[in-house]
Amino acid sequence: MVTVNLHAFGEFVRKHRPALEVRAAKLCAGSAVDSTELVGETLERALSVFERLQDQDTASVTQWLDGAMSRCFARMGGQLPDSRAAAPDLQQTFDLLRARFREVYGQPAFGKSAGVTGWRM
Repeated sequence: MVTVNLHAFGEFVRKHRPALEVRAAKLCAGSAVDSTELVGETLERALSVFERLQDQDTASVTQWLDGAMSRCFARMGGQLPDSRAAAPDLQQTFDLLRARFREVYGQPAFGKSAGVTGWRM
């Protein structure tokens, strides 16, 4: 049986819980998964490997917690967003900005036809 220093784990929770709550709220927005339960499940997983985690640097622990939270979220029935689909192509974004600028101001916003490079007001 592994004995965990509960005082050290309490400090760990105080340090990492606020960021976990923010991430859980974002993940759970629009899903049936409760963010409080998700944070609890993630911290329960962290407790099971705490001996290993407490020797890691903050960046490694944060990365582990994010991965654990994502896995818990999926196990609880949540759907992780596809980050590749959410990021529009840069050229597409510029084209949308140009079109919107023309709608509002009736002239090109930037580019060769504007006669300048960069933004023009």
